[in-house]
Amino acid sequence: MTWPVYVADRYGHMIYMTAERWRHAKRHRGMNDEILPKVLSTLRESRRRQEEPFSDVFRYEKPFRGLPLGYKKIIVVVKFEFDPSNVYHENNFVMTAYLHY
Repeated sequence: MTWPVYVADRYGHMIYMTAERWRHAKRHRGMNDEILPKVLSTLRESRRRQEEPFSDVFRYEKPFRGLPLGYKKIIVVVKFEFDPSNVYHENNFVMTAYLHY
């Protein structure tokens, strides 16, 4: 895998995940390298919801069958911002991902 990984969400926003953020996500119970394609699918296909009280943080979640330890869905948390050197360039990145019941 070449890092960072870029995907477009269903709204056309480009989002990237760095190797460091993926290592962070894998510290959560049940997360492993085999789940990465499902994490990316969650970003591409699911709707997003704003994480209160943060106006620039959104949560993507998608149910999957066969997740480890009886988990039912994957949640990916993304921070949306603009590149400080170019106000018209988005800098949207994965903060973390985890499994949920």
